[in-house]
Amino acid sequence: MTRKAGLTSSQATPTMTMITTGTNTMGMIMPIITMTAVAAGMIITNTIMHMTMITIIIRTARSRGTSHTATNIIVTRRQPPRRRWTTIPTRTRMITPITSTSTARAVVAGTTISMAETAEFQRQQWFSPAFPVGGYAYSHGIEKAVETGDIRDAASLASWIADVLRLGSGRSDAIILGEAWRRTGDLSGEVQLARLRELAEFGLALGLSRERRLETAQQGAAFYQLVRTAWPDVDLPPLGDELLPYPVAVGIAGRVHGQPLLPLTTAYLQAFASNLIAAGLRLAVIGQSEAQVRLAALLPVIRTIAAEAEGANLESLGGMAFRSDLMSIRHETQITRLFRS
Repeated sequence: MTRKAGLTSSQATPTMTMITTGTNTMGMIMPIITMTAVAAGMIITNTIMHMTMITIIIRTARSRGTSHTATNIIVTRRQPPRRRWTTIPTRTRMITPITSTSTARAVVAGTTISMAETAEFQRQQWFSPAFPVGGYAYSHGIEKAVETGDIRDAASLASWIADVLRLGSGRSDAIILGEAWRRTGDLSGEVQLARLRELAEFGLALGLSRERRLETAQQGAAFYQLVRTAWPDVDLPPLGDELLPYPVAVGIAGRVHGQPLLPLTTAYLQAFASNLIAAGLRLAVIGQSEAQVRLAALLPVIRTIAAEAEGANLESLGGMAFRSDLMSIRHETQITRLFRS
């Protein structure tokens, strides 16, 4: 066979391989170049359109005789719209201070409040946990009863408090409160002061332990001072420096401010029971929900005691809550404790 002059087959093979390889490389590069060109074309197009808009804006501004530049106009266009704050007129509610609820009605923002409504508001404020008489610091011997095992759960706590209300300090305080209420209204002048001081000394003597006397005296003094500050009245006897048992202070203030005796005594006993329930809550013998259930169940006991105390006098005093009194005495030497009584 006659060969053609020129490149041999062995010499032609590398050349063909190079051509093939170059073709594949160009095939891979061309899409990238195409995409780059398209992107560049889009950028150029947007730039031209943007410059066109700027030119239009400049021409418009010049035709209107303004000196705003395109840059300023664009910046202004890009700023967020300003919020327009509207001033809303407010109504000021003026409260007229109550100087004497026994002779006047409270007027709040032009609305007349009756004496009955004022009395109810007073009771809610006086016996609210927010009224700082310091009741949270006293357990009335419950802390020691928990340590000894006399109180161990919600049922035993509720039973303990019911006995204290019926046979112990609850009933005695209700009777003394009523006596203070009557002496404040029936007497006046030096005779009134002398009889009230005598009742205060008697009420302190009923505290069978040092901590019980501290409990009633400190709460009574705090309550009376707060009433004189928040609910001032010229008829309040000047007993600010006296040792006033809590029920005596409540009875005096209640009578001066026109509080009916029965609702006043009921509110006092409810606050007393609520404070003892709260002590059990802090001592972890009862839960929050169960505490409210047990307190609501004590309402019939509270109502009965308040109704009996309304017509009772000092000769009706008496009690049988020996275990509660004993726990109060033993609490004085308790090493680890949360409460002052």
